[in-house]
Amino acid sequence: MKYKITVEEITEEGRLDNQKLEFETKSHDNLFEIVKKLEQHPEFSDTDVASLGIGLKLFTSVLLKEKEKPIFKNLLPHFKEFMKGLKN
Repeated sequence: MKYKITVEEITEEGRLDNQKLEFETKSHDNLFEIVKKLEQHPEFSDTDVASLGIGLKLFTSVLLKEKEKPIFKNLLPHFKEFMKGLKN
């Protein structure tokens, strides 16, 4: 599946700032389903699940793609444990 991610800053006055970050990404997982599953997780509030779900999925795709780089290689075992705990 292909997704378009858009990030827009909201000013203190509640207006959209002129800055916008937009990019496309692919995922073999359904991002909407990931967020729905996280909504059932007892440790996360409804306000955090979308950020957590989308953020983790985006990070995981880069982590797995670049897993041989030293910065990611050191993190991978810990991240796998984190994901196991999250899924249980």
